[in-house]
This record gives sequence, structure tokens and C-alpha cells, in this order.
Amino acid sequence: MVAAWAVSLAPRVDVDEGEKAVTLTAELPGVTEKDIDVSLVGDQLTIKGEKRSEHEEKKEMEAMWFIARSARNGAFQRTITVPYKVDPNQVSADVKDGVLRITLPKPPDAIAQRKVKKSKSTKSSRGFGGGGPTPA
Repeated sequence: MVAAWAVSLAPRVDVDEGEKAVTLTAELPGVTEKDIDVSLVGDQLTIKGEKRSEHEEKKEMEAMWFIARSARNGAFQRTITVPYKVDPNQVSADVKDGVLRITLPKPPDAIAQRKVKKSKSTKSSRGFGGGGPTPA
């Protein structure tokens, strides 16, 4: 059995696709920018970092007793596969109020694939109402 404190943290990530970019948003309450690392290797985008406890930083609080503690602290990591090749130099990331926002601009070929051309429909004498045999 794995102790509850040994469970790794994986931030929840929302992915929104726009016409020219994909934006990933991760809620990381209590995590500062200096404790987050974002990397893109090939098609793998990795978000990793550490949520530190305020109590770990305050060494003078040695005799503290906890009745209940639901906030998790420790290292976290999340890897997401990007569906197209992205130039790592074009990726931007910022942290504000505990929310990490990563923007991945789409390459021109991915933008072109997104635009679907509509073809003209052709009328056919087959199918519904096309003069075929009438069902009994």
C-alpha cells in the first residue's frame, strides 16, 4: 500500500486550440514561477516543479501539530504530446496568480490543415427519394 503522502502530484491541464495557436492552462496554486520548469523535447511538452510547504521554509515552527492537512506538497510532473512540430523558441509561458499559461504557436502547415474546403454536393438518383424500389 502506498502512503497518501507518497502519491505524485500531476497538475490538471486545460488545452484550448485556436486558429493559430494551442494554449495550455494549468492551475498551480501556491507554486511560484521559480519552482516551475517547462520544456519541449520533440513532441513532448513537460511541466514539472515543486510545491513547497510554508512550514518547510519556517524552521522555527518545529513544535507544530496538525489536526488535518489536505493541501499536498511536493514534486509534480505532467507530460503532454503535442500533435505537430513546434519551434521551441516560439513557445511562451507565464505564471500569474497560481495559473501557468503556455502558448504553442501552430506551424504554417498545421494552420493550413485546419482550413477545410467544402466541396459542392452533387445530386444523385440513388438513396432516399431517388426513384429506387419502394419498400414494402
